[in-house]
Amino acid sequence: MDKKQSTPKYKDVFLELERNKNLFFNTPHTVFYKFNNSSLKSSYFSPSIEELTGYSKKELKELGFNKAIGSDVASELEHVNKNSVKTKEYYSRYWIETKGGEWKLVENFAYPDPDQNNKGEMVSGFIRDLTKLNNFITELQFENNKLKAIIDMAEVIILVLDTNGNVQMINKKACQLLGYRCEELIGKNWFDYLVPGRIKDELLNLANSIVFGEEKDYEYHENPVLCKNREEKIIAWHNKAYRNEDGKILFMLSSGEDITDKKNDEKIQQVISSILQASNSESDINEFFSYIHNSIKKLMTAENFYISLYDKNTEMITFPYFVDKYDPDQPPKKFGKGLTEYVLRKGESALVDAKKDKQLVEQGETEMIGTPTSIWLGIPLKISDFTIGALVVQDYENPGTYTEKEQNILEVIAYSISRAIERKRLEEERRGLIKKLEKLNTSKDKLFSLISHDLRSPFNSLLGFSEILTTEYETLTPDEIKEYIRAIYDSSKNLFGITNNLLQFSRFQMGKIEFKPEVLNLKRIINATLNLLKGNAVKKQLSIEVDMNENINVFADEDMLSSILQNLLSNAIKFTQKRGDIKIIAKEILEYEGREFLRVEVKDSGVGIGDSEIKKIFEGDLYTTPGTEKEFGTGLGLQLVKDFIDKNGGKFNLKSKINEGSTFSFTVPVKK
Repeated sequence: MDKKQSTPKYKDVFLELERNKNLFFNTPHTVFYKFNNSSLKSSYFSPSIEELTGYSKKELKELGFNKAIGSDVASELEHVNKNSVKTKEYYSRYWIETKGGEWKLVENFAYPDPDQNNKGEMVSGFIRDLTKLNNFITELQFENNKLKAIIDMAEVIILVLDTNGNVQMINKKACQLLGYRCEELIGKNWFDYLVPGRIKDELLNLANSIVFGEEKDYEYHENPVLCKNREEKIIAWHNKAYRNEDGKILFMLSSGEDITDKKNDEKIQQVISSILQASNSESDINEFFSYIHNSIKKLMTAENFYISLYDKNTEMITFPYFVDKYDPDQPPKKFGKGLTEYVLRKGESALVDAKKDKQLVEQGETEMIGTPTSIWLGIPLKISDFTIGALVVQDYENPGTYTEKEQNILEVIAYSISRAIERKRLEEERRGLIKKLEKLNTSKDKLFSLISHDLRSPFNSLLGFSEILTTEYETLTPDEIKEYIRAIYDSSKNLFGITNNLLQFSRFQMGKIEFKPEVLNLKRIINATLNLLKGNAVKKQLSIEVDMNENINVFADEDMLSSILQNLLSNAIKFTQKRGDIKIIAKEILEYEGREFLRVEVKDSGVGIGDSEIKKIFEGDLYTTPGTEKEFGTGLGLQLVKDFIDKNGGKFNLKSKINEGSTFSFTVPVKK
């Protein structure tokens, strides 16, 4: 039997019952009674007592009040009106056992029933059978619990909101996904509690359109929610507004599916597809690397990003793309013990925080290189089983920028990036080879043209004067013989120079000339070149002046430097009229690309060169014109000069004005 429970006063209720006895006393499931506190006996039971208990009135009289309506009830009723009519009413709910052994749930109301003098020992009351109601409520609770269990087992978010957006019901799946206990969310405003601020207005507008819209009772939309750990989840929502008969919104039911992984996979696939498409475009490889960088920025933070490529044959690592907040562009380097080499050596991705970085250094796996980072993530780039390079992102301030999530994303796209890079590299190599072959073919054609055309003049001269000396020697005067011999000598000397340039040019094009830079005294090289060309200068009565520091040294290949000076001086002598001036100046020191260079000028007062001819020289065209004394040439000299200057790391320049002269200049490193 349950403990008695407090209830509102029932005086008015009993007065109404008294006025309607005949109607109420014969009501099924409700028993009216009167009870005497003194004798503890009932003085009256309405007829429905037999239906309620299964006992007849006679049996109940013999059994007593307690047996009729439950044990201990009489002792409770005894205090209702024993000493004072002001005693509070009685209410209780409890179980009784019927004559047939059935248990029924009843509720009992009792109230003092005083006599005309406002005194008395009688109590009036009624008992109501709640068994069917209780069974119905129990069944409802069971169904409710079953429904709740089904809802909690659902793999989607289920949410009920009132018209103000407050959470009325939420299932376990939603709480687990969002990282909250369900009690934390019930009663809270959904839009204030979980939705990121940047889309709150959008969702409120959507909610309003559902709540206040006349026909728009259903909506589908995708938006992120903010989890307890501040992580955003993208949810696909289906919303339904429920209305009463008058069309007023009662509540909104929303179901949501977590599509975060799906959206991320779609984004990754889009990035992979775009990278592969870009690898087939006409852009050069540097633009392609930049495209990869911008694509990865769509998936994660990538402020500091670089791509390294590894050549196993040379054991060299290059950094064709390097964007960093603190460190400068990295030059090629030998395979060492940096974090990049660690990834290349292991062939596995590595997520390295400050603690892991220190451990690797202590274990001898790596060495500290560059600015220390808070988090470093490197992914190997592979073709089949060969590691061709690494892709790296890093953050100097926030160690939480990269986690296993970002590591997994980059691992997924790394293979596609590797394929794309390899395809682009092969395409670049193919283009480079085609250009090289085209250049070689052009050089071949030019060489054949020079051999077939420009070499004819010195040979014709040589053969012509030789034939005259052979066939007409007896008829020639000593002065004529001397003149013809000088012509043969000049032709032979020019032919030797031309042939030497042809051999050097062809060997350089085929990569047969070995590059051996060393420390050289520039004044010594210049003097040797002047002695070699002294005869040509004296013949034209030219003034040659050298303005330079006696002890200045340069770092260059001696044969190439000699060829550069020889060709430039020969060119100046060739195109300067008699009694002209030539100056060699080597004073100015320049700094670029982190090195010091000496600027060397060969300046003449000759005929000058037109703009169209200057353009041909810089475009690599081989052309020649006779000198002021009809000297022969092939145009190979200046081409060799440009190639040898480039090989030594210098720069070539030319300034000229018609009839005023030309200034050929080049730079050469002064240190190793």
